Amino acid sequence: MLGAGFICVACGSDAPPKGQVGFVENNFGGVVSDEPRSALIGRDILSAGGNAADAAVATYFALSVTYPGAATLGGGGMCVIYKGQEETVEAIDFRPALFTAGNRAVMIPGAVRGMFALHARYGRLKWEALLLPAERLARFGNPTPRAFARQIAGLPEAAFADAGFRRIFAPGGKLAVEGEMLRQEELSATLAGIRLRGPGGFYSGDLAGILAKDLGNMAGIKVPADAFRAYRPKWLKTEIVDVGKNELHLPAGPDGQRAAAIWRALADDRSPPAQPAQASFDSAGFVATDLNGGAVSCVVSANGTVGAARIIGHSGIIAAAPPRGDGFPGLPVVLINKPLKDARGVAAGSGGAAGILRVLRTLAPTFGGDSTLDQALAALLGGDGAKGRANAIHCPQGSREEPELCRFGTDPAGHGLAISAAF
Repeated sequence: MLGAGFICVACGSDAPPKGQVGFVENNFGGVVSDEPRSALIGRDILSAGGNAADAAVATYFALSVTYPGAATLGGGGMCVIYKGQEETVEAIDFRPALFTAGNRAVMIPGAVRGMFALHARYGRLKWEALLLPAERLARFGNPTPRAFARQIAGLPEAAFADAGFRRIFAPGGKLAVEGEMLRQEELSATLAGIRLRGPGGFYSGDLAGILAKDLGNMAGIKVPADAFRAYRPKWLKTEIVDVGKNELHLPAGPDGQRAAAIWRALADDRSPPAQPAQASFDSAGFVATDLNGGAVSCVVSANGTVGAARIIGHSGIIAAAPPRGDGFPGLPVVLINKPLKDARGVAAGSGGAAGILRVLRTLAPTFGGDSTLDQALAALLGGDGAKGRANAIHCPQGSREEPELCRFGTDPAGHGLAISAAF
């Protein structure tokens, strides 16, 4: 009878089930993003029992609504992922693919399939739960964030030549301003389809054919649906830099190699090596950690301040612009302690080449142990209006081992938010 009584008490518990906010109340990690609402959504996913990968996916789709110029579904990006309690760290490259016909070009979106691949390999919660918050934001509207309002306020008049773009972001000839309710019903319908059918419909179903046709009409060329069907993100190894007993992981390839060279120079108090001209257009960065010692860092871009500043048909999606230069406009970074299999830091530099240097200037003293994250961010040159942004989380003793020591910071030059279980 006593055992039955205990069972009855458990059955009557009011604790939220897994998948609902409040399932995990303490030490579930945190999120830092270039836009506040997306960070809050990512934090809720962690509280609901999701891991850093789940939080990153939910944060991205929220950003596609709240900061669509850089995070549009028409673009793509790169992430570095560490699951925690394992040895493997991976990067995924899901930048949009260039399709050309004659001297004209369009970009095949990479973000949807990239985020799905990230979730399929590392996620814990259901895919549908990660997209629903973004879908609702687009359908019911959200106050235009300061970050996006200032972004479009700085655009030249020519950027609003496209009727679809103008109808959403400058209705009646009036720019969306900070705090004004912004509804994106067409984008909401697109997100609903992705939520219900995954990337299948987006890349190989009826929607893929419609998007291909609309992209072609936009550029005056024929884009076959096969161009969507053939798109695949790329899983990559990482560029590794030893930082004491820890390992700094960067995306493999020229971008990671350049960043590693800058890191080594800054760590040795030398001037960073001269770099080739790199893209300086906008991007969006976001990072997450979880209670299992996992960490994810992502940077996404549309190859322009607002991509091509054109809406793809009636999808509500801003098309990405063709790439300019061979450099990626941001840098995702993860720091792990390999023996303990625990993340000790994660960061993202966004906003172009300046953001890459900005995040490395933040991390060198922080991860090197010479200053706190708050001190390093405060020491960055230029406040509001500076080019580039750095978002970071530093857990000096590990995000799993001693999460109470973790610090979360966003760049004073931006308008983002750092949020954790402590808030």
